[in-house]
Amino acid sequence: MCSLKSTILRCYLLLSLLTVSTSNAATNLEVQCNKSSAVHTYWGTSCYIIHTETNMYNTAKMSCNDILGYSGHLVHIRSPPMLAVIEQLMSAAGGLGNIWIGTECFGSCSQWYYTTPTRKYEENASYVPYNWAGNGVYGKSMIYQPYWWITAVQPNALYPFLCEYEEKYAHEVTTAEKYCSNITTAAGTMFAYAEGSCFTAPLFGPSSQATFRNTCPNVTGLISRMAHLKTTGRRNLAQNLGRRYGEWKNKTVTDYDSWSWSSGIEQLKACPANTCSEEGGYSWFWTTPEGYKWPVSTQDSDFWLTGNPTDITSELNYAYYTGVGGFGFKDSNAFQFVICEYRDPYTFSDIDKPCLLSPNPSAVGYKSCFTVNRNATTFDNAQGRCTEFANGHLAQINSVQLASFISQALWAKTGLPPSRPLFSGLRLYSSQWYWMYPDGTKSPANSSYLPWNAGQPTAGDCASVGQNGLLTVTSCTANQWFICRYENTVTTFYDDYTGVGKVKGAPSTAISETSDLSMSDCYRLCKRSGDCTSFAYSLSNRICQLIWGMSGATVAAPEFIWFKLKW
Repeated sequence: MCSLKSTILRCYLLLSLLTVSTSNAATNLEVQCNKSSAVHTYWGTSCYIIHTETNMYNTAKMSCNDILGYSGHLVHIRSPPMLAVIEQLMSAAGGLGNIWIGTECFGSCSQWYYTTPTRKYEENASYVPYNWAGNGVYGKSMIYQPYWWITAVQPNALYPFLCEYEEKYAHEVTTAEKYCSNITTAAGTMFAYAEGSCFTAPLFGPSSQATFRNTCPNVTGLISRMAHLKTTGRRNLAQNLGRRYGEWKNKTVTDYDSWSWSSGIEQLKACPANTCSEEGGYSWFWTTPEGYKWPVSTQDSDFWLTGNPTDITSELNYAYYTGVGGFGFKDSNAFQFVICEYRDPYTFSDIDKPCLLSPNPSAVGYKSCFTVNRNATTFDNAQGRCTEFANGHLAQINSVQLASFISQALWAKTGLPPSRPLFSGLRLYSSQWYWMYPDGTKSPANSSYLPWNAGQPTAGDCASVGQNGLLTVTSCTANQWFICRYENTVTTFYDDYTGVGKVKGAPSTAISETSDLSMSDCYRLCKRSGDCTSFAYSLSNRICQLIWGMSGATVAAPEFIWFKLKW
């Protein structure tokens, strides 16, 4: 006997099906969906596949791996017609009475969310067909029951589940995703694919500090490293793996978040013992077995566990991600079970690899390698110490764009201690600022256009870079760290620039115009001038115009070609 509700739902379904065009060719997702041996259907823009095996909620949440390339997740119920589709699938699968769905609440449950292995608070549930009169709220995970609609239950119950694969999440299937799909839980490893990497939790941890970076087993053809949990999505994934572990160990629900994961994060300080200005929250890096490193964005609101970092009295050079006492990283030397990451090989340029292997904090950009030398010295000494690679000199921070890049790419905005300004290549002589070179030569700098910090320049004879990448006047005789730039001379000039015909820089952006120069000489003159970021050149008249800034202000000039750096 059919209920009024089920009749209405089937009418919704019929009407929606009638509005779908049948003339379009099947999508790749639809083709893959129809290959499934499980009960399935392609409806709207999603593939739905029923799993009749029973699992606890977080295990089910991590188990939607039927189709690669679409970021499978527990079904998100978004409209009344979907209820009829779901009920038909449940009936075809043997008359299932309950299935897990991808809707959860957190905390006081004032809001329900559509969740996935990597998404938690990102999307409010827009349609929650809850039978509030007939069902109480017994937990924070949801099941769907025909004729009773949705019920909130505890996640440690055992139910079948319904997976959804959406067209909008289509992505290229990588070698790492294929590897992930071949892992089995029988091997004692939890796993999930997200954001281009396969993450595994093999339930063992680092054995020592000496072998920390090499904890994860190598996989042929893939990069193997301790997981870089550098995004909220990856940290959400770590939480779900932790709760999956709680289910595997039959923990009580209240104990599901009692987990901790070691990941590939280290504090690489400038000095041993506990005397560094970096103690606490500075100089944290994501590291790899090869020695590559990238700065950690420790300013993210969901990064540190409350009260951390606390490293002010001991050598705590590692951090692990934990659910104990809240979610976040905790600084420690105590190693936990590891999360490993496997991804497709790096695509490094000629300069990337040596730069990222530098023992100093380093970053690649602007066709250059930038490094922070953390041996404090005076400006005169620093001027000749950019010798780690060829073509080195103190960095010329000549635009807001470059300042922003330095701040974000080299120390992730907050990785540089505020008490440690860095000498740049800028020095004051007789009221004129100059860019200085290792051989003692100099070129004038237009101080009016430099990226000064608020209230600058003030009294002093050198300019240093702060945490925000902007310039502040300091004393040249102070003992400071310094920032070096090593330019990549392997790449030709013409690879770096794109020519724009019949224009040159507007007067407001022009530094100078020089006659009787070749284009190569014009290029070298631009490189020699610390303020020059592009130039215009007239082939017929051999005139070279040096241009400052990246505003793009130009004027018509039929004889000129403007060469602008590809940032």
